[in-house]
Amino acid sequence: MKKHILYLLCIGFTACSPKLKTNIDKTLVPLSEDALVIVLDISDDQTIVEELIGSIIAKDGGLAVNCTYYENILNLKALARQSGANVVKITEHKIPDKWSTCHRLKANIYKVENPKLYETKIEWSADRKLTWDDFKGKSDTINFPDALALTNSGFGYESGINMFKEGKVFVQSVFNTYNSWVLPEGRNDYVLRHEQIHFDITEIYSRKLRKELADANITSDNVARARSIFDRVFNEMRNRQERYDQETKRGDKKETQEHWEAVVELELAKYEFYKSN
Repeated sequence: MKKHILYLLCIGFTACSPKLKTNIDKTLVPLSEDALVIVLDISDDQTIVEELIGSIIAKDGGLAVNCTYYENILNLKALARQSGANVVKITEHKIPDKWSTCHRLKANIYKVENPKLYETKIEWSADRKLTWDDFKGKSDTINFPDALALTNSGFGYESGINMFKEGKVFVQSVFNTYNSWVLPEGRNDYVLRHEQIHFDITEIYSRKLRKELADANITSDNVARARSIFDRVFNEMRNRQERYDQETKRGDKKETQEHWEAVVELELAKYEFYKSN
């Protein structure tokens, strides 16, 4: 099991709110609020050959709140759905600086037939289980000679500074498609269940991180204290992932594998209150 840390901090001294704008070339039927929208970051070099709908912007709107990278990505997704688009490609990203504490984003939006083909990161969801199509990476049997498949997942946090009120701290767990892989002989339902539990364990500890940050009253005013909590919870997750592989013999011990599946289900329920930001 290989973990990938997403560690983002927005630091500044004034507050801001996003001003959202659209420049739509073609009018489509809006998508539902829960429709899948894929976001490709500015470094993603995938070629999108399907329909370009237009462009959208989230920029500094003045002295207010709610313009972290996490929040503005949600804003851009909402704009895309309203425009009938399901792929957002970031084309410009200005990070917080002395002029603004906002993450300022520009993006092109597209309507594609199968947005999952473009996914690079998958947010954990009870309604979205992994499939083998999500494992897009090149196999690494040199560093992982005993593995039939490898799940690359992790969690991280982000905060924005606000001089008018305490800002929130956001936690997110994701599966990284191009760093996750499977060998042809591993493509079966049993191995996939084993890999899903790895991702579920990542989600458990992202919820634990939310809980511990809340219990410690971590906000944008004291976000520096979050690092030690993050490091400890992340190390707990890493040790748990290794123990899971050791005890199940990477899924070969069926009874032990079923025991872990039951335990993970219970722990997800235990931290249900902390499943979202």
